[in-house]
Amino acid sequence: MEYIIKIKKEKRNLFKDKWVWKMAYRDARKNFSRLFLFISSIIIGIAALVSINSFNINLQRSINEQAKDLLGADLVVNANTRFEEDLQTIFDSIPGQQATEATTASMAMFMTSTPGTRLIRIVALEGDFPFYGDLVTSPEGAYEVMKTGPYAMVDENLASHYDVSSEDSIRLGNMVFKVAGEVSKIPGGGGIQATFTPSVYISMDYLDSTGLVQFGSRVSYKQYFKIDSEEAVETAVSQVKPLVKKYGHSSETVEDRKNNLGEGFENLYRFFNLLAFVALILGCIGVASSVHIYVREKREMVAVMRCIGTSGWQAFNIFFVQTVILGIIGSILGVLLGLGIQFALPPLLKEFIPLDLDLQIAWSAVLEAIILGLMISLLFSVLPLVAVRFVPPLSVLRTNYEPLRTFSKVRVLVIVLIILFPLAFATYQSGSFMVGGAFFGALLLAFGCLALVANLLMKAVKKFFPRNWSFIWRQSLANLFRPNNQTLVLVVVIGLGAFLIATLNIVQNSLLNQVEFVGRENQSNTILFDIQPQQKEGVIRLTRDNDLPVQQVVPIITCRLSQVAGKTISEIQNDTTDAIPNWAITREYRVTYRDTLTASETMQQGAVQHISNDSIYVTISSGMQENLEVDVGDSIIFDIQGVPVTTYIGGVRDVEWPKDPPNFIFVFPTGVLEEAPQIFVLTTRIDEKVEANSYQRELVSLFPNVSLIDLRLVLATIDEFFDKVSFIIQFMALFSIITGLVVLAGAVINSKYLRLKENVLLRTIGAVKKQIWGMTILEYGYLGFFAAFTGISLSVISGWALSIYFFEVVFLPDIMSLLLIWGGVMVLTILVGWFNTRDVISRSPLEVLRKEG
Repeated sequence: MEYIIKIKKEKRNLFKDKWVWKMAYRDARKNFSRLFLFISSIIIGIAALVSINSFNINLQRSINEQAKDLLGADLVVNANTRFEEDLQTIFDSIPGQQATEATTASMAMFMTSTPGTRLIRIVALEGDFPFYGDLVTSPEGAYEVMKTGPYAMVDENLASHYDVSSEDSIRLGNMVFKVAGEVSKIPGGGGIQATFTPSVYISMDYLDSTGLVQFGSRVSYKQYFKIDSEEAVETAVSQVKPLVKKYGHSSETVEDRKNNLGEGFENLYRFFNLLAFVALILGCIGVASSVHIYVREKREMVAVMRCIGTSGWQAFNIFFVQTVILGIIGSILGVLLGLGIQFALPPLLKEFIPLDLDLQIAWSAVLEAIILGLMISLLFSVLPLVAVRFVPPLSVLRTNYEPLRTFSKVRVLVIVLIILFPLAFATYQSGSFMVGGAFFGALLLAFGCLALVANLLMKAVKKFFPRNWSFIWRQSLANLFRPNNQTLVLVVVIGLGAFLIATLNIVQNSLLNQVEFVGRENQSNTILFDIQPQQKEGVIRLTRDNDLPVQQVVPIITCRLSQVAGKTISEIQNDTTDAIPNWAITREYRVTYRDTLTASETMQQGAVQHISNDSIYVTISSGMQENLEVDVGDSIIFDIQGVPVTTYIGGVRDVEWPKDPPNFIFVFPTGVLEEAPQIFVLTTRIDEKVEANSYQRELVSLFPNVSLIDLRLVLATIDEFFDKVSFIIQFMALFSIITGLVVLAGAVINSKYLRLKENVLLRTIGAVKKQIWGMTILEYGYLGFFAAFTGISLSVISGWALSIYFFEVVFLPDIMSLLLIWGGVMVLTILVGWFNTRDVISRSPLEVLRKEG
């Protein structure tokens, strides 16, 4: 009686109620293993968030610190043609050091122990570039050797592929260069660029001697400047900018490089953040599920405490204190794990990030994660904890007694906050209300569909229960709708994990298969370009002598625009209300002439290019029509090597650019450009690798200026690139998957006590271990089957939407991969369920009954 009076006298202030803290400690000590699952859900979600946010903060800091080293200069001017005389005059007036770079694509013949030919990027350098940053070569003095004569340096990956050593040589056009060394790092090079366009570096003094720079050759130029002060840089930019815009060139400063890199990584960062968000949401489900089951099993203990005078709020506070303390512990452990994981990201992303990351602890990310972990602990545990307040003392005598539902302002407030939390956090993580809202909406739809399937599954099994089935099959089905079942939580968690994995798989396969699909559809898989008119017949003869088909021989003429719809280029540039982009009116166009459409073209409006009443009617691609803001009938005047040619838009073509290249923005009719200076492109198809190697060697020997694109090599490179990207995405998605497995394990373990009593009853009425094993496996097999089926079905819809509307590629899922994911999720569900209930099944009935007694 005195104890009851003492409890009643306790103050209701949580921080002064010592009895509540003692009870919370004693109960947690006895149930630590159960409560650890509650912590685990928080740990993994917080670890994902900390690792990604901390990595991003370090990345942004590294970009700011190393932007100048990455650019290699204070100012760079880029052009697709030689710099004009007036622009060159301004260059000469800028104080400081300068360097020049010229880049062109060409075939290289490797005279090594592993001989071969390959389309590469020739980079010709003049001056002391780079002015900032590191040029790392092997051996160290290779760059200085290259400047002294006909020497070349090769990218590290390229050298490794062809076993290039210092004694080997490379033929570029008409010249043979001795290898000076390998380049492992250079400002503006390496990384992804080296994967798709490996480079060979030579001195600018020998570029013309190679014979590769001829009429029609694509050569880009860069002028690098080292300027003493920020004020001088601003002055130089103000001097070159008007002419750079006029001629359609571009310029870049260190500040521009910072912004460009930041924007380039922004989408990657957003994507990773949203994956961390999914992990956190699954963790929230785990928190709510763990607390819900834990509190239900503590119902009798709470009823006893109510009998001796404990108030509803005191009972609530006991578990509330546990939640807060464990939430803080889980957040701290998650932070420590996340900081460790961030060191695993740079090796994964080293080929995609041209930076040397100096990783440090990002305290802002740490603080944010701890606060967020505490918020999740409170928000998603309070709702199930509120029920503790309404447990009546009568429950001690009547176990199934349920009090009348009481309105609770706390419950309503928590429900509102739970709904708003994912939307607010998704918006915060993505940095955009539209992106966050769309992601939240998609996630809410997935949750709703999975919850609906779970409820329909329970109702369908209950209504159409197969009473004629064997005992094992009937009992395993009955477990799906038994009291305290976890069907809803497990279907949502397992299904969401399957949904994520399958969506990533579908998008990856659609992107990769799009390239392969186009490759299969194309009649040609090899393209020869930069063929001079006098070489055309010889290249055709060489192709046929190698028993290869000549699919297309296409003339190409280079030109620029002089007027668009009656306005000169200068008028368009000076008109601030004109929305035509500058690059569209200043770029160099490559056009062709013919009177028919190709397999990759369809007419949207107008007619095929033609000549009528001495007027020349050309067709334009639909995309460029929108950029130039022209319609059928509008005039365009072309400057074709100094000769003005007036034309009119006769039609608009829809072009499938990857299909059967080359494709063109403008197509002229025949009878207009035949006498203009031109080069040719030839397409063929090579099915055997031996044929390709032999043909390429002869081509380089006879026509060194002609370059060849092997689309099979492009496909293989893209395939390798997607494999690397896929691994990174799957690594980051692993956070969500592991969180889902933890929630699954937690749901199983939290219902272990109930299963223990069920198994005792089953064993008492004669069930053997083998039957109980079978029921357990079948139950989790059902859950895995339906959850994975729903998740994968939703992923097909989301994968279709992402492929068609976001990536704009053909929707091409891999059915076999989806079936493997389905089967894998089922097996994983069964294994996790069995592993966490195996000791329950092994316990003898007498042992349990004695403990109950």
